[in-house]
Amino acid sequence: MVSKEKLKKQVEKTSNALKGGVKKAGGKGLHKGVASHKHCRICHLPIDIKREPEICGDEACDKKWLQNKKNEKMVRIAFFLFAGVFFAPMIWNGIRVLL
Repeated sequence: MVSKEKLKKQVEKTSNALKGGVKKAGGKGLHKGVASHKHCRICHLPIDIKREPEICGDEACDKKWLQNKKNEKMVRIAFFLFAGVFFAPMIWNGIRVLL
């Protein structure tokens, strides 16, 4: 069995260690113990708040980030092409009616 005194000392020790950590880290409001940071968009590791692009710099994350950017560009192009093909006949018919 664990004695009450020993448990109390362990709790106080842990509490004091956490209080010291809060003072060192800084922060505001409810998040006093957490320093300001962002997270990598790929692997979610904490990174510097000023980091652009928002990735950690790991080679795997870098490759994945570039692939995601290419995919976003292709989806954007496909969307505008689809919208053009879909709306072009409506616009053409509207112009013919006006003439």
